[in-house]
Amino acid sequence: DVNILESTGSSVLTASCYLKTNPSQLVRLILSWGAELFEKGERVTKERKLALRQEISAKGNVEISNLVASELGGRRCEIVSAPETHDDLAGKTCVVE
Repeated sequence: DVNILESTGSSVLTASCYLKTNPSQLVRLILSWGAELFEKGERVTKERKLALRQEISAKGNVEISNLVASELGGRRCEIVSAPETHDDLAGKTCVVE
């Protein structure tokens, strides 16, 4: 379960965003698996998500802040349709940047 909570009630994603080393690869991986931000055992609100993003940016992890900003940031998605010139993309999987 990618949203397993640690003893403080934070999800793996939330805890990973605060690592002292650059956690970019780890955050990208767990986002692609569908991880969500949890604190104190509950999904974070939009307001708290904004505050978290500011805290993460202040620590120098702007890339991670940008990834968690979007609902689809870092998520694995399937392309279900594409413009006529890109029919070969339909059915392919991608990761949203």
